[in-house]
Amino acid sequence: MDEVVRYTYRLRPGRTAEKALLAEWGRCRWLWNDAVHQQKSGRKPTFARLSKLLTRT
Repeated sequence: MDEVVRYTYRLRPGRTAEKALLAEWGRCRWLWNDAVHQQKSGRKPTFARLSKLLTRT
């Protein structure tokens, strides 16, 4: 008989961490939206193409 243990954690970031997490979420959402746009316009959103968008200056 196995014993099952369950843990619950809550993340409470500070102001600086919360700001960084929200900024990262914005970049992820932007990339997702661009990939959807590429798909709808007939271009295949490849990893290489999306990577270039992230590293473009």
